[in-house]
Amino acid sequence: MTAPKRPTLRSMAAEAGVSVTTVSLALRNSRSVSVATQQRIQKLAQDRGYESNALVSAVFSRIRLRKPRGNHAVIAYLNTWWPKHTWESCNTKTGQFRGAAKRAAELGFRLENFWYCEPGMNPARLAQIFRARGIRGIIVGPLQDQKMALKFPWDQFALATIGYSLHAPSLATATHAHFRGMCRAMDNLISHGYSRIGYVTSRDFEERVNSLWGAGYSYHQRRLAAGDRIEPLVFEGEAESAPLRGWLSKRRPDAIINAIPGVYEAMNELGKQAPRDLGFVHLDLPSNLRTAGVCGIDQLSEIVGAYALELVASQIYTDSTGVPEHPVTQLVEGVWIEGSTIERRVQ
Repeated sequence: MTAPKRPTLRSMAAEAGVSVTTVSLALRNSRSVSVATQQRIQKLAQDRGYESNALVSAVFSRIRLRKPRGNHAVIAYLNTWWPKHTWESCNTKTGQFRGAAKRAAELGFRLENFWYCEPGMNPARLAQIFRARGIRGIIVGPLQDQKMALKFPWDQFALATIGYSLHAPSLATATHAHFRGMCRAMDNLISHGYSRIGYVTSRDFEERVNSLWGAGYSYHQRRLAAGDRIEPLVFEGEAESAPLRGWLSKRRPDAIINAIPGVYEAMNELGKQAPRDLGFVHLDLPSNLRTAGVCGIDQLSEIVGAYALELVASQIYTDSTGVPEHPVTQLVEGVWIEGSTIERRVQ
């Protein structure tokens, strides 16, 4: 007895009186096919016992991702920083943008920077521009003001954000693995023989990393003797020499793990040199300090940006829009950069 032929997209298209493309889109719940047609074709597929070929689907997905698709060519990078130079001078954020732009080009898209706070611009106008240009995907960059409430018609776009500064809505997120970065810093200092390890940060930076640096620091303090555990120095704003001097004098750390700009320079102004007087590690090592031989973590900002772009691209090709019910977070672990600001101490 001859086994019945397995149904195919072509056979179901002929039976339903539609094109093969319509059948394919209907089975993927594409908004370009009416709900009634989707339901009719999906019932037909169920009745005929149709099963998609996962390998073929994957191959065609790769082909689509490498090829520009009309109005989907542009993905927006929503930038809330203003004036522009405040963003353009930050290596981490511009690195994230470069990484996203490079990955966009590899996948057949083009990433374009849109300034949310540009004079004359408002959310309704920006959304109108996106719709007029057929832009369906948005990466929300790290916010300048974490208290800013972004009023936007999120349901119309494929979405992702970088970092934790966007508190609402909850979107798919690509970010550095901050907890692991702190673990790497603590591991290196302890293995070099440092025993009184302090942490310098700011309230804003801790909020930006979802308190994960602070959590990692608190966790690893338990590895140290009770008398060597140090309360972190948390600035309300930018780093200042006077509070740093007082904290160094009171807490007497033999090494510092730092999260914010200006601390290394302020330490030098106070006559403290690393590693002569104390060790120094930076959790987000900028290029100028890396050139100066400072030890620390390279957060791989370009890779973080690339992952954010991929989160948006995957939603575009599955016709997914709006705030997800269960947002995912993509963590990128940084790398340790050797330098001259820590030394091996006698045990």
